[in-house]
Amino acid sequence: CGEDVVGDGAGVVALDRVFHVGCFVCSTCRAQLRGQHFYAVERRAYCESCYVATLEKCSTCSQPILDRILRAMGKAYHPSCFTCVVCHRGLDGIPFTVDATSQIHCIEDFHR
Repeated sequence: CGEDVVGDGAGVVALDRVFHVGCFVCSTCRAQLRGQHFYAVERRAYCESCYVATLEKCSTCSQPILDRILRAMGKAYHPSCFTCVVCHRGLDGIPFTVDATSQIHCIEDFHR
C-alpha cells in the first residue's frame, strides 16, 4: 500500500519486503496469508488453493502437477501417469508410439 509499517506485530516480512498484516494477502482471492503457507510466483504471494488452481493438470488423471512435468504430444503428464495403455509400464524416457486413437503404447505392445 506504500504506507509505513509501525508498531509491534503490525508487519509481516515476506518476499523481501515488509507488509502490513492486513496487506499481506493472496494476489487472487485476497485471503490473509500471515501464518499460512503461501507460494511466491513472480514476486506475488498466493494461498495454496489459488496456487494449485494455476498449475497444469495431468492429461491422464486430471490432477495438478506439483513436481516434474513430462510433456509428450503437446500434453502434460505426471511421469508416473505416462504409461502404456496395454501393459501399464511407465514410459518416462522410454520409446513409445501412439495409435490411431491417440492412445500411448510401448513399442513392444504396439507391434503385437
